Amino acid sequence: MSEVSIPMRDSQTVATLPATYVSIQQLRAVAALGVVLAHLEIYLGRMGFTGAWPHFLTSGVDIFFVISGFIMWVTTADRTVAPREFLLNRLIRIAPLYWVVTGLALAVLLTNKSLMPGAALDWGHVLASFLFIPAMHPVLGEPQPLVTAGWTLNFEMMFYALFALALFLPRQYRLNAVLALLLGVVSLRMFDPRPFGAVWFYSSNIILEFGFGVMIGALVTAGRRYSARTGAILVALGAMLVVPLSEVREAEHLRAILRGVPSAMIVLGAVMLELDGRVFPSRLVRFLGDASYSIYLTHGMVLSAFTRLWTKLLPPVLSESFVLFCVAGFIVAAVAGSMIYLIVEKPLGRLAKGLLQPRRRAASV
Repeated sequence: MSEVSIPMRDSQTVATLPATYVSIQQLRAVAALGVVLAHLEIYLGRMGFTGAWPHFLTSGVDIFFVISGFIMWVTTADRTVAPREFLLNRLIRIAPLYWVVTGLALAVLLTNKSLMPGAALDWGHVLASFLFIPAMHPVLGEPQPLVTAGWTLNFEMMFYALFALALFLPRQYRLNAVLALLLGVVSLRMFDPRPFGAVWFYSSNIILEFGFGVMIGALVTAGRRYSARTGAILVALGAMLVVPLSEVREAEHLRAILRGVPSAMIVLGAVMLELDGRVFPSRLVRFLGDASYSIYLTHGMVLSAFTRLWTKLLPPVLSESFVLFCVAGFIVAAVAGSMIYLIVEKPLGRLAKGLLQPRRRAASV
């Protein structure tokens, strides 16, 4: 994803904030690559692997949600942003690559279904996938889009809509409004607890993690500071907690607590460390953070194709090595996602902004 830049408009409130949060970019890299590692288990299973696996790595999604809430707050806290402009910017940021990847998946499904054994053609499901609407997957029997990694984007788009509503209010009311809206949506499950419906999907407590990020952003933009020691303790404690708590598989109704709270501790701690001048200076990790959206969104398709090639082209002495497969698959997914970021995501973003810019100028005349 792109760098997190803070518009420097009010020198009294943001002068001491960094122009770009390097720590956030690095956490994005860690989160995306963690999800890649976690999902390697799926493809190992196709090769006969039945051993234990570190499922806590899927908490990269929870870190992403906290980061999203943080970014939405810090990029709008010091300036007036029209809700329409906000939503349009978020759509430009998220939709183009997702639509391209979903279109590619649809093309494969139409031309060679054997490459997507876990999918089936359902035009209603396909349309819902493009529109970021949760719909029942025709094979999985769950509200998953055609590109299954896109389930998180359905939540993201819902959060953006709620945040846009808060932008109608004066700044001093926005924080409470966002938190109240998120809590209100979660409470809807009490009135419609039927599994897999739209209300059931959107009212997942996982959306409270956006609220955690918003609160962290509010602390930062309000000038709250903590020592580097406190930041380090938060990161370490969050990392230690997320490992065992993420393994509580039967407590999904407590995800915001078991995964969201430790993830928020990690994000808050990392930001506090950066504000104290303690940030890991790695250009590679920062670049991988920039490419994290492409890596996350495409890693399933990349690993699926890689697994087929791995088992067909390599001799058994190599192809049957689970360790070698994991190392190679992880590298391939990271490299492929990075290339897609450079070749597809960035040009698409520039194109979308270029097409939009004349409209903005015309609207301002």
